[in-house]
Amino acid sequence: MKKAILPLLLLIFYISFGQTTDAKDTQNTMATSDTNAFNDDYPIAVKPAFSYMSNMNASESILFDAKPVVYYSIINNIRKNMQEYDNKAGNAFYVTFQPHIRMYGETSKPVKTPSYRILFGWQQMIKTSSNNFFAWAIESGHYSNGQSGCAFLAGEEDESMACNDFHATITDDSNLSALLNRTNGNFSTNTTKLSLNFRFNELNKRDEPHKIHSFTASWELYHNRFVGLFDFGGYSDFDISIYGRNRFGFCYEYEHQWKPKLRYAIEQKFEVIQGAHASVEPLRSETSFTLYPFNRDIGFFVSYIYGHDNYNYRFVDSGNQIAIGVSWDWFQPFQISRVKSEEL
Repeated sequence: MKKAILPLLLLIFYISFGQTTDAKDTQNTMATSDTNAFNDDYPIAVKPAFSYMSNMNASESILFDAKPVVYYSIINNIRKNMQEYDNKAGNAFYVTFQPHIRMYGETSKPVKTPSYRILFGWQQMIKTSSNNFFAWAIESGHYSNGQSGCAFLAGEEDESMACNDFHATITDDSNLSALLNRTNGNFSTNTTKLSLNFRFNELNKRDEPHKIHSFTASWELYHNRFVGLFDFGGYSDFDISIYGRNRFGFCYEYEHQWKPKLRYAIEQKFEVIQGAHASVEPLRSETSFTLYPFNRDIGFFVSYIYGHDNYNYRFVDSGNQIAIGVSWDWFQPFQISRVKSEEL
C-alpha cells in the first residue's frame, strides 16, 4: 500500500518543483519560451491531485483518491502572447490524459474501476483592454473505466443476456447505489465539453495578478460517436438512460498572492446532471481552500463535497465527503504586459 502511494507523491512533487520557476525568475525571462510541452499553461484545466477522502458509501472504505492528469501541448503560446504588448490571442492545441484512481480498504481488489479520459482540446485566451483574461475551451474524446462486467448485476458480462434481462427490470424506483456492481461494472461514453472562463485581474507594481476573481461555466455532452464522427467507444440505450446526456458546471475561484512566497485560493464548484436516472442526486457541490507555499504551483488543499460522487459509475452514490491532499495548478499567476492605452 505504501509502495503504491509513494510514487504518486514523488511524481507530483518532482513535476512541480523540478519544472516550475520562481516568480522572480519569471520576471527576468519573460521573453524566454519553455520548450517542455508538459509544462505549458492552461487557463481551463483539471488539476492533478492526490488526496485522502472520507467515505460516501458505507459499503466501501476509501484509502486514497488520485488524479495524475497530464496535458501535452502540440501548440501553446498562451503565456507568450499574454506577455507581449500586442493584444494577440493565445492558443493551445493539446492532448490530455485524465486518469482517476481510487484505492479501497480491501485485500482482494483494492483498486476498483479506475477511469480514464483521453481528450483532444483547443483553448484560446485573450487579454482585454482592462488587463483581464477571457478564455474558452473545447475538448472531445473518450471516457470509460475499462471494465467488462454488467453494471448492475455482479458476476455477469456487460450486454450478456442475463445482464440485459436484469437491466430491463430496473425502474425509476430502483436504488441504483444498492444495485451497482462495484467490482467491474462497465462505464463507457464519448464526451465533448465546452467551457468559458473570465478572470478579473488586479495587478501589482510588477504587473503580476495578485488578486484574481475567476468565473468558469461549462457544458459537457455525452454522445455515442467518438469526436462526433466515429462509431466506437459509445454507450447503449440503457447506459445513457442512467448516465444522463448533459452535465452543467459552474466554478468561482478567488486567488490572492498574500505574501511574496505565499498565495491561497478559495474555490466553489457546482455540477448538475440533467436526464439521469431518478435515483441519482443531480447536484454536486465542492468547496475548497488551497494554500500554495514557496510561490510554486503545488498546493495543499482541503475540500468539503456534497451531492453525487464523480468516480465514473459511482455518480449513483451521494452524500458528504471531506478531502485533504495536494494538487498542482496548471495556470499559476505570471507577469504580463499591460495593454497600452491609446493616446487621444
